[in-house]
Amino acid sequence: MPDPTSSRILKKVYAASTNDELEAAYDEWADQYDSHVTSFGWKSPAVVAGLFGRYVRNSNARVLDAGAGTGMMGELFMIMGYGDLTGIDLSNGMLSKAKKTGAYNELRQMVLGEQLYFADNYFNACQSVGVFTAGHAPATSFDEIVRVVAPDGYIIFSLLDAVYHEGGFKAKFDALATEERWELIEKTPAYSALPYEDPNIRHNAFVFRVLA
Repeated sequence: MPDPTSSRILKKVYAASTNDELEAAYDEWADQYDSHVTSFGWKSPAVVAGLFGRYVRNSNARVLDAGAGTGMMGELFMIMGYGDLTGIDLSNGMLSKAKKTGAYNELRQMVLGEQLYFADNYFNACQSVGVFTAGHAPATSFDEIVRVVAPDGYIIFSLLDAVYHEGGFKAKFDALATEERWELIEKTPAYSALPYEDPNIRHNAFVFRVLA
C-alpha cells in the first residue's frame, strides 16, 4: 500500500486550483515522485510507450514530451531507441530530476494551455502521460500541440476518463477533427491507471494523427 506521504501529496496535486499551486505541489513531490507512482501501480507509462512504439517507427523522430515530469517517459523512450527528445513541464523541480536521466536534448519550463515556444510543425510526434487529468492541463492545450507537430505526426497521450466530457476534451477533440487538423487512430478501453492507490481512477489512451 502507498505510504501516507504519497497519498497526501497526490491529494494536494489534485486539489490545486491554479498553476502556481500545481507547480508548488510538483516541486515538493519531485524527489519522491517516481517511487510513489510506482507504488500506485501506475500503468499509463507502459500503455503510452507501447502505443508510441507501434506508431512512431522512426527512432530519429523529433519527439515532444509534454509534461515531462521527472523524465520517467524520457528514460523509457531512450531505452526504446528514440534519441531526439525535448521535454517541457511547469515544474522546475521536476525538470531538474528529468535532466539527470540524460534522455533529453532540451528541457524547458512551459505551461500546457498557454503558447508553446516552438515553430509550427517542429516535432514529428508528441506524447504525454498523466497530464490530462483533473485540475491539470486543459483541453485547449491541444491547439498548440497540434500546431507544433508536423503533418503525419502522432500525438499519443493518456486522459482521465472522468474529465473526457466534463473537462471539454471530447468537444475539443471533435472540433479539431472537424477542422481537419487531426484524426483519431486509436482509443484504448478504459483501464485502472492507479490500481494500488484508487482502482476507480480510470484512464484511456489516445492516438491521433496530425493532418496537413
